[in-house]
Amino acid sequence: MTLSDGGNQILNLPNAGGNSLESEVLSFELLHECYGAALLKTEMEIEYFPEYSKKTDYSIHIVGHDIGVSVTRAMKFGCQFTAADARHLLEKKLFGIIVSSKNVLRQHSWDKQILHCWASHDYIADIITEEFYKMSESLRVGTLLVLTVCSEDSLPANIFTSNPAVHHNIFHTPPQ
Repeated sequence: MTLSDGGNQILNLPNAGGNSLESEVLSFELLHECYGAALLKTEMEIEYFPEYSKKTDYSIHIVGHDIGVSVTRAMKFGCQFTAADARHLLEKKLFGIIVSSKNVLRQHSWDKQILHCWASHDYIADIITEEFYKMSESLRVGTLLVLTVCSEDSLPANIFTSNPAVHHNIFHTPPQ
């Protein structure tokens, strides 16, 4: 997969840690290719007060709006993903979205946030959708849910295992 400039930026600039780099890169690429999103800031370029606030993964400009994007993965190895798993994941991510939106500095702020959730199976996407709309509006606060199903046997499924050793097999720098 040849990455856009924005995808390369997310891939190559430092992030806040964790094992979500591939899912963040592919999230941006999907929003860029499907909706014309342009990258504004990566995770560590977005500034907050207090400095150690919950963070948003990246921000984009899309259809005349600045949007924060928080990326998560919904999967469960070895057993069935449940509604309780979905509620736990959504509550954690939606709370983080509220905090980061409140604490982002004005010059880096956004109009809304997207919660982009990668699901490893269709049934998980169905559970996430159902539980998302059961969440109180005060927790969702206008957050847009984008769900993408990426089967575990596809090459981009590295988003579920985050193995940096295979980046070169998935991501390619565009020709200069």
